[in-house]
Amino acid sequence: MPGLESRSHAPIGASYPACPACAKSVPDAAIERYGNYELFRCVACDLHFWEPRVMPDARWYEQMYGGRDERLLPLEPGHKYFLGDPLAPGRGELLDIGCGTGNFLAAARSAGYTVSGTELDRNAAQFAKEKLGLPRVLGLTIAEFADKYPREQFDVVTFFEVLEHQASPVEFLQKVKACVRPRGYIALSVPNRERWLTGPDVLDYPPNHFLRWNAGALRRLLIAQGFGILSVKEQTAGIVHTAQMINIALRTGLSGKATGKVAASFRDVMQMGPQEAAAALHATLTPRQRLVQFLGRVKHMACFPVAVAAYPYIRMRGYKGTYLYFLARLLQ
Repeated sequence: MPGLESRSHAPIGASYPACPACAKSVPDAAIERYGNYELFRCVACDLHFWEPRVMPDARWYEQMYGGRDERLLPLEPGHKYFLGDPLAPGRGELLDIGCGTGNFLAAARSAGYTVSGTELDRNAAQFAKEKLGLPRVLGLTIAEFADKYPREQFDVVTFFEVLEHQASPVEFLQKVKACVRPRGYIALSVPNRERWLTGPDVLDYPPNHFLRWNAGALRRLLIAQGFGILSVKEQTAGIVHTAQMINIALRTGLSGKATGKVAASFRDVMQMGPQEAAAALHATLTPRQRLVQFLGRVKHMACFPVAVAAYPYIRMRGYKGTYLYFLARLLQ
């Protein structure tokens, strides 16, 4: 494909991975490695994908994301883009896949939609039901939902920050299509692979994320699966994102120097077994570690005045933020 550069090829006789979006073989060598995983780039459709891809079970998500289950999180940019999109239907029956604690479902209900959701994290689903009065939040994957309710279809199916987690995006979209009425809509957001980064995003690694999308790769997949693209929005890098990138770029290694060891990042914790991960996530901090944590927050806050000063330059360069949003419509 024009404009896509090729990497050095893998050795002759090697077993080539197949792209999970377009099924083309990828003979080029991995572009990144982490632990037992390798990241490949498909020259045919421009998706970046990790191998191997084995999705964890619901208990893993409950363990890693348990902190979100106790409060109502603010709407994410993808949610806001959809609710403000003039091309979205504005009403009808809506199914949100991976609805979390139900913040978007509640907002969509207020906007005039009749809402249902799926969420594998049982604690998050319970919060949505009990705190937000959302009775229909089911602990099912989209495949299980489509199989259990084969005749149930919706005007809109949404999945914000979900597609990057999938081991098989084509199979996922085929199950989504089974739940969309003819000429119905889908809306989604994913982390934009082309966002401005000054260091690794610790969440963007397996087994949390298996796929890295940009606008071109996602557009190709949706069109191949029978959707017409209505809206695309790439978030621009704002003040908060700029401050985060400055903070990452100014890493001092203070935590390691002060405590005598480098604390495991969330990216490292994700690779641990259940018991080891639980110990790391719930470990009691020493007074020195709490001090270092406090100084880290102070350093982060100190980056905001610098971000404000740098923001005109960031805008001029056109740096992108985290979120990539699509609204599409089923063509048949």
